[in-house]
Amino acid sequence: AYHLVCLEPELDKAPEGKWSCPHCEKEGIQWEAKDEDFEDFEEDSEDRVISEVSVGVPTGVEEEEDDHMEFCRVCKDGGELLCCDTCTSSYHIHCLNPPLPEIPNGEWLCPRCMCPTIKGRVQKILHWRWGEPPPPIPVPPPPDAPPDAPPPPPMKGRAEREFFVKLANQSYWHCTWITELQLEIFHSVMYRNYQRKTDMDEPPSLDYGSGEDENGVGKSEKRRAKDPQYALLEDKYYKYGIKPEWMIIQRIINHSVDKKGMYHYLVKWKDLTYDQCTWEGDNMDIPDFEIHKAGYWRHRDTILKDDMDKPRKMMIKDGEGEEGSPASPLTDPTIKYDEQPDFVTATGGTLHLYQLEGLNWLRFSWAQGTDTILADEMGLGKTIQTIVFLYSLFKEGHTKGPFLVSAPLSTIINWEREFEMWAPDFYVVTYTGDKDSRAIIRENEFTFDDPIKTGKKAFKLRREATIKFHVLLTSYELVTIDQTALKSIDWACLVVDEAHRLKNNQSKFFRRLNDYKIDYKLLLTGTPLQNNLEELFHLLNFLTPNRFNNLEGFLEEFADISKEDQIKKLHDLLGPHMLRRLKADVFKNMPAKTELIVRVELSPMQKKYYKLILTKNFEALNSKGGGNQVSLLNIMMDLKKCCNHPYLFPVASMEAQKSPSGAYEGSALTKASGKLMLLQKMLRKLKEQGHRVLVFSQMTKMLDLLEDFLDHEGYKYERIDGGITGALRQEAIDRFNAPGACQFCFLLSTRAG
Repeated sequence: AYHLVCLEPELDKAPEGKWSCPHCEKEGIQWEAKDEDFEDFEEDSEDRVISEVSVGVPTGVEEEEDDHMEFCRVCKDGGELLCCDTCTSSYHIHCLNPPLPEIPNGEWLCPRCMCPTIKGRVQKILHWRWGEPPPPIPVPPPPDAPPDAPPPPPMKGRAEREFFVKLANQSYWHCTWITELQLEIFHSVMYRNYQRKTDMDEPPSLDYGSGEDENGVGKSEKRRAKDPQYALLEDKYYKYGIKPEWMIIQRIINHSVDKKGMYHYLVKWKDLTYDQCTWEGDNMDIPDFEIHKAGYWRHRDTILKDDMDKPRKMMIKDGEGEEGSPASPLTDPTIKYDEQPDFVTATGGTLHLYQLEGLNWLRFSWAQGTDTILADEMGLGKTIQTIVFLYSLFKEGHTKGPFLVSAPLSTIINWEREFEMWAPDFYVVTYTGDKDSRAIIRENEFTFDDPIKTGKKAFKLRREATIKFHVLLTSYELVTIDQTALKSIDWACLVVDEAHRLKNNQSKFFRRLNDYKIDYKLLLTGTPLQNNLEELFHLLNFLTPNRFNNLEGFLEEFADISKEDQIKKLHDLLGPHMLRRLKADVFKNMPAKTELIVRVELSPMQKKYYKLILTKNFEALNSKGGGNQVSLLNIMMDLKKCCNHPYLFPVASMEAQKSPSGAYEGSALTKASGKLMLLQKMLRKLKEQGHRVLVFSQMTKMLDLLEDFLDHEGYKYERIDGGITGALRQEAIDRFNAPGACQFCFLLSTRAG
């Protein structure tokens, strides 16, 4: 029901006879079956044409109720309409695509009833384009046309939209084009939402790869010329917004066999989370599928030592077995390596001498049962030393794992890469993501057994279950959230990166980790620990709670002695547990860090705002005792903003000149800040000399202004701030570090950098 005034266009009075509401005009009305009395009553083709003019019905003949739409579904106009025999839709014959030259004889089904179904449920729309119009329909000559008359021109169809869609629970290899009618019929809500958000007159621009090189040549064009297979995939997938990595197999995580004996594999795709794993048939044509299938069965055979069926055995060639851990130890871990072991050299990497020393120290400590803190200064490769240490224990038969590595979420991707580089025989599982992703990991990556139960809630593993992975990478938070599953595993070693998170023994992370069954603990930190005795005690308490369990007594030992004696006593106390090297000690020839502070004159606009801030807050600044501390901090923050750029204030930002795109006008933006005027000169000089630049700022809004500044100067750049984490962060770093990268600047917030 509708108010007359609520309709568009508004009606003055209620219409007489039948009336269709706006919803029915757009969606059509439900088909209702006719009474059995009318089953034998059939209309011929001419009777299906409805006229807007009422036709009189002879007295005594009851008119059959007709539920067909009284307007054309395409143009919404009335007139002579062709009605579908199975639904309520009506059309002008010239509105059909292709148009019909005349009324068809016999039963006729409309385009909606003839529309083929979609092979799956649409998950998202990736792109749309204009399709090819249907071939023209020849028009028969009129009956009274002379024999030599030229044939009438054919009726041409119109181009209609086609949508490139990803289907739910299917990989990007199964993306397909569907018609607009299919999308409208089977996913009407998605279709309407997409219409609202997207320009439906002009198709979206195509994505042709990641940028250009210094000569302005697209990287995609270079690769297309070298790799025909890449060119085919780009034309079919990549240019429509699908990243190449999403179609590359990372690993196979499970398999199943259907009733026909066909194998199916659960595939984890690169750069996609576990909840986007898909089942692929054994005969699916995907690059390197056979290699990954063989790798899956090799790993399964290595861990379980079970008898595989012959078809699977045939996939593994002789001598291709996975490099597992020896059944018994091959070496004495207390004996030092004079040079890096062969299994490290085989990776192609080379350890620095101080890293080899760190490896020897870690192995010796492990053999002695001494839990340790590796506290090398940041940048000395604590991650690499840790990975090679774990790998050496595995390769020499001292332990098969599993190893638990807990690290900040932002560094997980780097840990993944380093494991791939330095420990290629490790099966590393990254346990992160939302509940759906973690449930899939628990069900498919923790063991080869079928899970006791499934679902989003973490569950204990069977005591006799064989662990599938060698290393589990996870974040601090998940150690606490999913402790039910994780603490049911017996861990050979725990590694905590940035271990100063354990400085408080009341934190959940600290208390939950104490409930885990762990044979050996290794903490990594790059910050000095001696500065805070209480924090140091909590770390030692976590490492060896039997020895360090009295905080008050520990603090009393150091209370009444001089600083020099404190350092000596701490050195003796920490000696067995901690190793710390500084860059200055390790790299003797490394130039010293230089810091140059340049005083910059404020611009006229900055001076204006600086004075306004001081005069506005004169009372707070002039009050006895310095005024309220909070208000003074606010004043200091405003002065900081002013010294960076006046556009950080809303008033100045609103009054600033802007381009049609909404960006600040470059020249005015630069002149408004003394810092930007100096930066402009510096960047031009550095660019000429072939340098590249990192720009740090405490304020993310200042990074927004720097983006407009760099766009105006014509420099390409990357940016990372606190809001950019995980994969996006690593992608930006990779683009900047790629050989021949054209990015000149990297914008970083101090928090993210």
